[in-house]
Amino acid sequence: MYGNGHELIIEDDVKIKKGTIWFENNNCRISIGKKTTIEGAHLAAAEDNMVLTIDDDCMLSQGIYIATTDSHSIISLDSKKRLNKAANVFIGKHVWIGRNVTINKGVFVGDNSVIAGGSIVTKEVPQNVVVAGVPAKVVKTEITWERKRL
Repeated sequence: MYGNGHELIIEDDVKIKKGTIWFENNNCRISIGKKTTIEGAHLAAAEDNMVLTIDDDCMLSQGIYIATTDSHSIISLDSKKRLNKAANVFIGKHVWIGRNVTINKGVFVGDNSVIAGGSIVTKEVPQNVVVAGVPAKVVKTEITWERKRL
């Protein structure tokens, strides 16, 4: 943890087996909603005032990487301005994130969706879909999922 004013919110009945919670800069927040399970994840909120939210009843496998930043700056040679600014990440309710998934800054994942193992998510994921691939794309629509095998 680097900086000041950070907030970590872990709601009721959350289970985290292993992972890293990373704060950098100032006034960042990481929030994990109730009944969420995490097998192994690196959750990073970095750069001032960034927020990483995982809503209720999510299931994260192992090798998950979610961050609000690229960590280092990419600078335009023409304008001399930074091109890759940080952005908040929001994971909706009842989202299943498969093994070895990366979710990049600025991503919004809709409720009841599934992110297939090995995917890299670079843009918004609608609700009730399965996304897969590098970069992740919608491969199924109108779905939901259950923790137990039926």
